Amino acid sequence: MKKFIGIFLTSAFIFAVLLSEYDSYYGSWLFYALGMMMVALGYIYKGEENSTSCFWVGLFIMLITFVGANVSGKISIETIEILRETLENIEE
Repeated sequence: MKKFIGIFLTSAFIFAVLLSEYDSYYGSWLFYALGMMMVALGYIYKGEENSTSCFWVGLFIMLITFVGANVSGKISIETIEILRETLENIEE
């Protein structure tokens, strides 16, 4: 069972990296889901070998993807505001 989990997490990581190259939106969601799975598995198997590192790496992945999504959303909103101001100035 643990070999299956290791293979599954490794293949999910590789798939997330490849998906991020082609579609960053779905790639970031897959990274976030991978982090959630790692946190859950680290909690379920706590006290066993590599469970603590799995838990903390999962939290780190979730933190990075959450912060990245919020920062990119803020940048997109500011870019749209600048574009609207520019279009209003051109129309005047």
